[in-house]
Amino acid sequence: TTTEASKKYLLDYFPESIVFIVPPIIEDIFKPSEELQKPFIAISVRDRSIQRKFISEFYLKFPQLRWVTFRDMVQMSYDEFATNLSECIVSLWVDDDSTFGTFPLESMKSGVPVVGKIPNTEPDWMGENGMWTDDITKLNEILGTFILAWVEGIELSAEVKQNMKDTLLPYDEVTTKNN
Repeated sequence: TTTEASKKYLLDYFPESIVFIVPPIIEDIFKPSEELQKPFIAISVRDRSIQRKFISEFYLKFPQLRWVTFRDMVQMSYDEFATNLSECIVSLWVDDDSTFGTFPLESMKSGVPVVGKIPNTEPDWMGENGMWTDDITKLNEILGTFILAWVEGIELSAEVKQNMKDTLLPYDEVTTKNN
């Protein structure tokens, strides 16, 4: 399995099993863009009705940000996905059923900050490396505040940027092959 929480869950139901944790690789295809970021929000929401509702509510709450576009990150080739992600100013992730969640890690590796809802099973990697909430109704406020700060030229703190890099350390190819 991919996380300590998943291992614990499996061992609760199958105590006689031997369970190994093998985290996925976050490929080197994900890297920060060398060009200026575009006013796009990368969005990955499992439930399409929640995604549509979220986007509508965002524009109602922040009409001054109608020029910022949501970029749906589904149905792309892997290369397209990596390129499109690196161009965005922020990514939004909502997936209550996820036990790992590669999208936020791919965003971090691309140098893109993450706003997200904490899933039902909190991933091992989650911490002070993004803007997380357990209340989906707060996501619009967090996202809007971040974008307004971005417009004013306010950047993430060096500490958060370092936390994003540190979060990615166990998910490289060498570590995964060793595991």
